[in-house]
Amino acid sequence: MTKTQLELALRMAGEIAREHDFIVFGSQCILGVLPTPPKDCLTSLELDLYPRNYPQTVPLLVAKLGRRSGFSVVNGFFVDCVTPELAALPDGWTERLIPFRTKRTGGVTGWCLELHDLAASKLAAGRKKDLAYVRALLRSRLIKAIVLENRLKTLAVSASRREDFTKVLQKLVAGLRRRKGTTRKPKQ
Repeated sequence: MTKTQLELALRMAGEIAREHDFIVFGSQCILGVLPTPPKDCLTSLELDLYPRNYPQTVPLLVAKLGRRSGFSVVNGFFVDCVTPELAALPDGWTERLIPFRTKRTGGVTGWCLELHDLAASKLAAGRKKDLAYVRALLRSRLIKAIVLENRLKTLAVSASRREDFTKVLQKLVAGLRRRKGTTRKPKQ
């Protein structure tokens, strides 16, 4: 996915839902946060959005912009509407949202997850693609392991699950160290 596609999706979602604010979840929020994201982070053809003020428009957005829509066929990606409750997110994530709005979003703002919050959510999801995404963020030094570890501690999950997520993070960091051929601790 590209920044131009994010702009198009936000503009179209705004027109359909008559909404000016959407929360951008998932891997593509990086497009609204960084001018040039790593290519490893741009492989998804799905944009996770949630209308911030009018959640009742979700079925309409899915019908018009979703996986099997004409929009998807024409543009090569689709919009999936997810609720904030679906993802495990650290405390305070709403205060760290990063606004993305350009001339091409048609007055619509995409409120993108801060990258450490996104990475915490990805670790909680735990799928292979999510772990690869977090690894790419760490490798590119876009996130700091210590900040991510602190965010993991605030997830609304059991203590044992938080420990599991922390162990996975430690394994990812150790794997990156081994790849660099050093035993030095990376910058936190």
